[in-house]
Amino acid sequence: MRHDAQWYRDQMNQLEKQLTATDREWFAELREYATFGALLRDETAVDAQLYAMMTDLLAAEHDGEDAVTLFGKAPKEMTDAILKQLPPASWQSSVQLIGIITGISWLVLLIGGGLTDGAMTINLLSYLAVPTLTTLMILGILKAVRAQIYTTVRLLKSRVVGFLVLWLLMMLYIGGTLALVTLMPPVLVLKIPFGWDLLVVGLATAVAYWLIRRVHDQLFTPMAFMALVIGAMTMLRLWWQATHFVPRWVIGTIVVVVTVGALIIYSIWMRRAAKRQQV
Repeated sequence: MRHDAQWYRDQMNQLEKQLTATDREWFAELREYATFGALLRDETAVDAQLYAMMTDLLAAEHDGEDAVTLFGKAPKEMTDAILKQLPPASWQSSVQLIGIITGISWLVLLIGGGLTDGAMTINLLSYLAVPTLTTLMILGILKAVRAQIYTTVRLLKSRVVGFLVLWLLMMLYIGGTLALVTLMPPVLVLKIPFGWDLLVVGLATAVAYWLIRRVHDQLFTPMAFMALVIGAMTMLRLWWQATHFVPRWVIGTIVVVVTVGALIIYSIWMRRAAKRQQV
């Protein structure tokens, strides 16, 4: 009988308590690695496979074996090979994921639309290019976090180094986004006057938050947080454009610091959300 993904996770959460401490830690790393690597795989199939592996491990422990004896000394390569054999995510799930990523990237672009004085501008070419960059950024963060799980280089196990790697990826993403917004030729540009621009951003933020929360998945909750932060910073920037209530450098610093800080929180939150799915 086939169950849903949550059923398999609940069963594994109960069964892992029966594992030895060493095997419990080994399997926790395996689950985390598989979770970050299964973004475009069928979620239920991934959890069903992990559940089968856990039951096999429990049986092996009763016979005096452990995880390394049963599965070998290369869990990373084994997991990669298993994931390649599992079915891909349904087209509905893929479209939903792409839609969420695109929506978040468009909210990021709305900040770019308010970087100059005057009416808010929307460059439609940028709205086609930036979602691609956002997708690459998300995949890069997931790959970087995933690389921290199984590594033979002790330096990469340092939390400081892991933080610096994530920080570098975020800086590259922000720099790339700003470069696209700045250098994109002014073709198919729309101008939105003050007042209407706040309405557009507010509605876009609310819709993005609602769509993300509809997924009912802990891994998507950090995206909802980012949507609110980006929307709030965009509206603050647009309000400043119309009123200039503080010097330009002050508002610029606020937007950059809050946005970068939110991206750091987002990355940490993503990893913790993945771990909570295993509890």
